Amino acid sequence: MTIEVVKLAEPLLAEVKGIDISEPLDAEAADAVNRAFLDHCVLVFRDQAITAGQMVEFEHVFGPPLPHITKKYTHPEFEELIVMTNLNEKGEVDPFESDRGVGWHTDMCYLEQPAKATMLHTLEIPDEGGDTLFANMYLALEEMPSALHKRLEGKRGTFRYGGKSATERQKRLDAKDREAPLVDHPIIRLHQDSGRYSVYVNPTHTIGIVGMSEAEGDALLAEVYEWCGQQRYQGRHEWRMKDTVIWDNRCTWHSATGENPLRQRRRFLRGTITDM
Repeated sequence: MTIEVVKLAEPLLAEVKGIDISEPLDAEAADAVNRAFLDHCVLVFRDQAITAGQMVEFEHVFGPPLPHITKKYTHPEFEELIVMTNLNEKGEVDPFESDRGVGWHTDMCYLEQPAKATMLHTLEIPDEGGDTLFANMYLALEEMPSALHKRLEGKRGTFRYGGKSATERQKRLDAKDREAPLVDHPIIRLHQDSGRYSVYVNPTHTIGIVGMSEAEGDALLAEVYEWCGQQRYQGRHEWRMKDTVIWDNRCTWHSATGENPLRQRRRFLRGTITDM
């Protein structure tokens, strides 16, 4: 079957057709998928019900799986996966868990070796709402006013899980992981595979800017976030059952919309791929 890549939104997002992700991919198919991944930043595979084991196998097409820092959600059989849910321990839709993923961010940017990609596969989705937004940080940087661009050159952002609101968010972490030291990465970061640069700081997990006071850093970051958050850089994914989506954390932001007016269950298998 011929592999077809269909663009879903102009800034990023494409659907890949003609491939069965429940089966191991041959070299040609894997190369085609990885090219599409670099070209479109976010890929959607529809109408394929895969198991947790098949999802882990598919992750390897993009690189080695990276266990997530929130160990309480780890899949009972596969440490490479977590079960991302809006349910609490009693199986009830919970406001705290429902807030998970809301707000622009980049996954695992608070690690010394950040995540290359994140993959989600639907287990349960609400009848209404629950979409995910993505934003293209290549384009945001390329179109950024030169004066703002120059102020960012050579600067490094500092990161921590949950950013400045870590106290609440870190309830999801084991106690030993809550006092992890800050890490820093370039604000304008080189994508090793594409050779392009993009904005890497984000509103959720970034703390400040190395060498700047808190006030100065916050003011500069606010300008960056206002620019990068423009709708013209965004695409929206409306989830369907049997969807699998993978996105490139090196050049995108993403955010759950948090919309779930019927307060229905929302569960996904989630895997993360490390950046070698």
